[in-house]
Amino acid sequence: MKDIGFKKEITTGYYLDHFNGFQEKKLPIEMRYDEITGVSTRILPYRLRPIKKPDLDFYLEKSPESLCPFCPGLFEKTTPNFMPNIIKEGKFRRGEACLFPNAFPYDQNNNVAILSSRHFIGMDQLTADTMRDGFAVCRDYFHRVAELNLGYKYCSINWNYMPPAGGGLVHPHLQTIAGHKPTNFMQRLLASAQNYSSATDGENLWRNLIALEKNAKERFIASTGTISWLTSFAPKGMAGEIDFIFKEKTSFFDLTETNFNELLTGLSRVFSYLHANDFISFNMTLYATMTNNRNFCVQGKIVPRFVVNPLGTSDLNYFEKLHNEIICPTVPEELCRELQPYFTTAV
Repeated sequence: MKDIGFKKEITTGYYLDHFNGFQEKKLPIEMRYDEITGVSTRILPYRLRPIKKPDLDFYLEKSPESLCPFCPGLFEKTTPNFMPNIIKEGKFRRGEACLFPNAFPYDQNNNVAILSSRHFIGMDQLTADTMRDGFAVCRDYFHRVAELNLGYKYCSINWNYMPPAGGGLVHPHLQTIAGHKPTNFMQRLLASAQNYSSATDGENLWRNLIALEKNAKERFIASTGTISWLTSFAPKGMAGEIDFIFKEKTSFFDLTETNFNELLTGLSRVFSYLHANDFISFNMTLYATMTNNRNFCVQGKIVPRFVVNPLGTSDLNYFEKLHNEIICPTVPEELCRELQPYFTTAV
């Protein structure tokens, strides 16, 4: 089996420690590079992880229900409708969930899906049932644009949960994108899969990655039906990264109702872990092709987000934004061990 492309180098920093009589102190710095994603991460286990839960009331007071465009009082007047050729009713609805065009789009086809009419849903309340209709209207939209034969080849479901993750409103909402071209990061995943297949006479990168990680027992969290859950070798966030890969699902339209139930149940387990560890925010993306691509598997990533008290300092800094490398005090192998019990208990 061809090497997956996980590279690791350990260096050591030295200084005279002012907390210990200026004695010499050694600090390990582990530099990781993932050839699949192109992500470089510096694992710094000596740095503190967030230890105090942010004050949720601060965000709720700044974003009251009375001013929320996604709440029932304002919703119909403050959200756009689709063109009639997409859906004559103007919006895609299931129960209280609703999908509609983004009034401030990032792409030609960028939509917003609220989970329900509830203004705030705590992370510990993000159960599979709570999320189901919100993800279902995203599916409905992708199936509809496929029916229209608009030629879109790539799609994603995205989530900025709460302001520390870039959420402009506390009202829980997803965003969808469908287009002719993949985003830069998805293009990297597609190219890595194609290059791996070409170099191995047709072997599947994701199938081999899952097999290697499962055998190594370092970052493989669990399997839930068709989905493998892992922590990333080189995370994209300071608090680590959780990945999920749908085995043998090569297009969004391969995903069944059962597959989505598996996804939502797994997400709820991850969110339970985050809540128990005082996180209030995360980013999530599901990446998929809209036509079958035998080298690609539908997959996604979750990156926990946080601010550093007492100043509310961002978890992003110059190293990520301007050097394109991640500073991560969370050791992926430790994160995996912490998550595993959440996948062995009932939810």
